[in-house]
Amino acid sequence: MNLVYGLFVGIVMGALIQRVGASSPRMILAALRLEDLTIIKFMATTIAVGTVVSYTMNLGMPMHFDIKPTYVIGVALGGLIFGAGFAIGGYCPGTCVVGIGEGRKDGWAALLGGVVGATVFTLVYTLIEEPLIKPMAYGKITWADVLHLPTIAVAVVMAAILLTAVRLLPTVRKAA
Repeated sequence: MNLVYGLFVGIVMGALIQRVGASSPRMILAALRLEDLTIIKFMATTIAVGTVVSYTMNLGMPMHFDIKPTYVIGVALGGLIFGAGFAIGGYCPGTCVVGIGEGRKDGWAALLGGVVGATVFTLVYTLIEEPLIKPMAYGKITWADVLHLPTIAVAVVMAAILLTAVRLLPTVRKAA
């Protein structure tokens, strides 16, 4: 059943990504330049709705959320590498797959770059663990743990913050 649910969510997300233009490197570049916030607002809405739906479903049908350990230095460095690749290639992992589905050949290059990057990370993990992973490692923490609140309450508050930002932010930046 979980695989069917995952397939359904994947198909819906792919359709939505394509519908809002998030598979277009031009749209992604406009979002990164803060010229067109359509993709940013779409992702904030997706995160808000997905978080509340997931944690609400978890109340009646317990799920296993695999919380990854928090390690600040490694995540910051990885974020810089990912962000550079995102800006240069114009794709993230989900949007390149949708781009491939649309027939965009550059989507294949982005997908290959992601696979190569993940492979390199896996191969060098033991070398970088001591200097990049272990310092400032805080383990598997969540906002609910830090705030000592039920996860559903944190999910609802986070969703409200994100949806308020979506409502208040303009979609397209006004010309100077």
